[in-house]
Amino acid sequence: MRNAGKIITVAAVAAALAACSPPNEQPSDLPPGAEPTPSEQAAQPGTQQPTSSAPQDQGQGQGEPCTAEDIKVTQSSEGEGYQVTIPQDCAEPAKLLTRELQAGSGEAAAEGDQLDVDYSIVAWSDGEVKENSFGQLGVLSVQLGEQQPEFEGWNEALQGAQQGTRRLIVVPEDMGFAQDSDNPLAGETLVVVAEVVDIAPQQ
Repeated sequence: MRNAGKIITVAAVAAALAACSPPNEQPSDLPPGAEPTPSEQAAQPGTQQPTSSAPQDQGQGQGEPCTAEDIKVTQSSEGEGYQVTIPQDCAEPAKLLTRELQAGSGEAAAEGDQLDVDYSIVAWSDGEVKENSFGQLGVLSVQLGEQQPEFEGWNEALQGAQQGTRRLIVVPEDMGFAQDSDNPLAGETLVVVAEVVDIAPQQ
């Protein structure tokens, strides 16, 4: 009976100690007063980290450069000129791009030929039409192969065009209006819709 009483007493003491201990506390190998810091706890395997709803870094820009096919071209409501829609989910292209909107006929333009061109110029930055010759008196004359002092991109953009060719042209900032031309569009990436009205062969 004495042994039974001792066993009951030991069990009661053990139960009391268990009741005083914090729940789910794991034994620690650290000496007293050397508890892990929050950053050390975060590094422990199995420790759940708080998530952040902050937006990701936007320094990656707008993704891949746009292609000529990404740009939408429609006839303007007035029937003179074209409306250009520039997508917002891709970046400005760094090289000149072209896309045929309407095939022409006859001989393809070659160096030395003079092309009379109707055109509409849209600024990439705001999508607004800045210049438009459609429905206006007069056309732009471009002689292929000659240096274009104000608009370098015309030579490359109009290569191989035929009479009646309508072409979408994306002109990077370094091939558009020259910085020393005093044109307000200097240094701007441009979207051009050009239509070849006439081709005068080299004499």
